[in-house]
Amino acid sequence: MAFFDALRMEREKDGITVTIICPGFIQTDVAKNALVGDGSKNNTEDKATENGLAVNVFAARMKNAIEKKKFEAYIGKKEVLGIYLKRFFPKLLHKIVLKSEVR
Repeated sequence: MAFFDALRMEREKDGITVTIICPGFIQTDVAKNALVGDGSKNNTEDKATENGLAVNVFAARMKNAIEKKKFEAYIGKKEVLGIYLKRFFPKLLHKIVLKSEVR
């Protein structure tokens, strides 16, 4: 993120804007296509991704954030709350993640 913050400051005078997109769980095949230790495909979907934000909803929100020239956009469902937990209660977030099925 620091790189993109620096890029934003360096290129602002040229009219170039930078929006950092921080996605939560999005309904994609990323978990299915992930590789396991032996290099084969995982071929299973995890619940978090399956219950994530629809791709078209994510894309619309991302487009909106870019058009509004936001510095950062957190796009997802309840998992976005983790950003605030990390900022204010990092140990609590650590415990929650350790107990979760998705790691």
